[in-house]
Amino acid sequence: TCIQFNPVDDKYFISGSLDAKVRIWSIPDRKVVDWNDLHEMVTAACYTPDGQGALVGSYKGSCHLYDTSENKLQPKSQINLQNKKKKAHQKKITGFQFAPGSSSEVLITSADSRIRLVDESDLIHKFKGFRNTNSQISASVTRNGKYVVSASEDSYVYVWKQEAESRPSRNKGVTVTYSYEHFHCKDVSVAIPWPGMSDTWGVRDAQLNDQNCFDDTIDEVSTANHPPTPDEEYSGNEGSLSASGCTNSPLHGTISSATNSYFFDRISA
Repeated sequence: TCIQFNPVDDKYFISGSLDAKVRIWSIPDRKVVDWNDLHEMVTAACYTPDGQGALVGSYKGSCHLYDTSENKLQPKSQINLQNKKKKAHQKKITGFQFAPGSSSEVLITSADSRIRLVDESDLIHKFKGFRNTNSQISASVTRNGKYVVSASEDSYVYVWKQEAESRPSRNKGVTVTYSYEHFHCKDVSVAIPWPGMSDTWGVRDAQLNDQNCFDDTIDEVSTANHPPTPDEEYSGNEGSLSASGCTNSPLHGTISSATNSYFFDRISA
């Protein structure tokens, strides 16, 4: 269900599977060097930025932190995402991504239509508005850490702005962001920031001052859909977007290029 290379030693990678096991593999040895049984289906897994740890998420909504030094899986702790005021069952974890430059802050996407930012074991931020009830959708964060991007089951791509200065201290609760920008892309299942495109697709300060929207540039957003949809016809010149908000892909899927000016035409919730 998930796989990631060790970020500091690409001879090893971690995987999770429906047999409830998380495994570390050695490419040179062509074998599993260690594994652990969660006793529930593994739906997400990733290394910490230094490669010395790993986060593993399950179908039942639990998050486990492991020590992976020496390429062994040693359980360390568990992150509890359960709302103490609600008794609803936790939903499966669908993705992890660490914040740029941080070894403690991680975005956790889950199938209750929530994206949570956790610092170590403390929940500090929630992002709402998109739909994820059963898909393997995973949110991403831009390289400057200012925006969170995610696909959605309603065929839209959502973008939230993250204000670091608005985060509460650990004893003052959780920040919840409801406001977002979004654009349509039929059957989208993956959306990631495209690095290195801010100079090309950014909007000038003068334009930003006239718009009640994001005040920082954002990299181009690339998306892909799954399962593939029929090729859509272009309307206009070769570089224009189709009616669905997506351009055709050579792989029979779709790739979307969205700029700030495109977001400006969308209504914030």
